Amino acid sequence: MKRRLWDAFDKIHAEQDLKNSTKEFLAENTNGYRKRKIILSKRLIAAVSCFVFLLFAGIGYSAYLTPAYAISIDVNPSIELGINRFHKVISVDTYNEDGYTVMSSMNVYNLNYQDALELILTNESMKEYIRQNELIAVTVFGKNEDKNNELLDNIDACISSYANVHCSSCNSQEVAAAHEAGMSFGKYKAFLELQALDPDISAEDIQGLTMCQIWNLIDELSGNREGTTQDDSTDRFGRGHHNGHGSRHGRGNGRGLCQQQRNGK
Repeated sequence: MKRRLWDAFDKIHAEQDLKNSTKEFLAENTNGYRKRKIILSKRLIAAVSCFVFLLFAGIGYSAYLTPAYAISIDVNPSIELGINRFHKVISVDTYNEDGYTVMSSMNVYNLNYQDALELILTNESMKEYIRQNELIAVTVFGKNEDKNNELLDNIDACISSYANVHCSSCNSQEVAAAHEAGMSFGKYKAFLELQALDPDISAEDIQGLTMCQIWNLIDELSGNREGTTQDDSTDRFGRGHHNGHGSRHGRGNGRGLCQQQRNGK
């Protein structure tokens, strides 16, 4: 009987040792599993964070390079600036030789549009036109009318020190038609006003004219001057025409917008 009792106690002790060793084994392996799980989770979080960062960086980069507005600067040089939503210059296009000459001597990329505009207007090649009292036409295009008005207000403040300035905005149809005609949309907008007064005038007729010359013609044709002395075989663009077109209308003495501004009006 006593022997059986000791055998029974020995079994209990053996079972307890087994439990303890099993517990130690499970504890050790469970902790190891948790550590690996934590390490895996940290790696996953880091990977996801990196992906999110790259995603937003890509979106931001794409947004930076996407044009939101465009500004056309026309004197005789015709220049267009592409502007992103952050008001930075992201593209430059020129539409005549004079425009290329002006922009080839400077870099306006990534500048705020107001700084870029000031840099362009103070360029030596551009200043020569300004000294001759040529008209500066600044035209804004954007799909948001409120933003267009905001840009125009800022541009007005930026170039208020210049005497001969004409600021306006245009729509997407005018921009598309301008580029198809090989013109900046600022010059094309003036052409449309001129063509409304004289349907015979074509885009080719005004390609070599400065903005001041175009606006002088607009001023002349929209005024109230009776008669015309242009009765020979060519008109102001050198085109042949027939006599007897009737009167051409100018305003007052017909000096035009630029000439009136030269005289301080």
